[in-house]
Amino acid sequence: MELELRHLRAVCAVADAGSITKAAVTLGTTQPALTAQLQRIERGLGGQLFQRQAYGVRPTPFGQFFLYRARIVLSAADDLRRGALSWHAEAARPPLRLGGIAGPVVIGLAGKLTRELHATEVQVRTEPAPRLLVDLVASGQLDLAVVVDYPSWETCPPPGVQLCELVSEPVFVALPVSHPQAGQPEINLGSLAADTWVLTPPDGAGWPESFEAACQRAGFEPRVGHRIAELRPTHELIATGKAVSPCQATFEPSAGIVVRPLAGDPLWMRHLLAWQTGSTLAARSADLVAWALAAYQADAQRSAALCAWRKLRTPGD
Repeated sequence: MELELRHLRAVCAVADAGSITKAAVTLGTTQPALTAQLQRIERGLGGQLFQRQAYGVRPTPFGQFFLYRARIVLSAADDLRRGALSWHAEAARPPLRLGGIAGPVVIGLAGKLTRELHATEVQVRTEPAPRLLVDLVASGQLDLAVVVDYPSWETCPPPGVQLCELVSEPVFVALPVSHPQAGQPEINLGSLAADTWVLTPPDGAGWPESFEAACQRAGFEPRVGHRIAELRPTHELIATGKAVSPCQATFEPSAGIVVRPLAGDPLWMRHLLAWQTGSTLAARSADLVAWALAAYQADAQRSAALCAWRKLRTPGD
């Protein structure tokens, strides 16, 4: 006869139980049926597996030889089955869709989600418009999004979306190293009234309206010479002395550019995390916020300008 896994399991069950009668109960069969099966196995193998005793059975030397190898085969078969089931489960798991404003925070969060949630795949989508990202979460096209807004232009979440503030940070200014104010530890916004500004296009979440309002409070209307979404031409305009620009506190300067805080912190922005209230992720909301905040802090620690601002604003430092 050709051995099958069920035969190996039957032999191991008899050895574990020490009794054909007890093993039959475990296997869901009868004692006569299991005895007959065991006899067929022994005839096929050409040797006796168990020695019958008054109160049960025990393996013969040949039986011990067989049992050792049978258990190895069964263990490998079980591992194979578990692996196949796990493979199908991983293949069937949908990717986690993360959106955000382009930058290190969303990339850092993607890495944390992959590690902490063991996601098979985290798909990242960046958009310049925070409101669009929130709407994509509301419609189920994104599972999670990192967005920003500004004081007096706070985002109102649509039904079914939860927004949680991660951190508020001041808006800084990027200047050419040749600028007269570049050597100052912080810069009065009003002193830049005569400069030409380069701004990113409107984002639908309060930018550049919040910046323009801050300039008005400082006593001037900003002279906007350029509206550019891409970082590279913006860097070039600033580095060559053709413009200055408001920027995130974690803005990474390139050659020829310095980043400075604004005196009195006249302009702020908030980083927020958005998710669907009825999603499976909602149960991990505290973890999601902690991971997103950790991603932000990792980015913030690399910013010399933000670290310097924190020292300026911390009493006793």
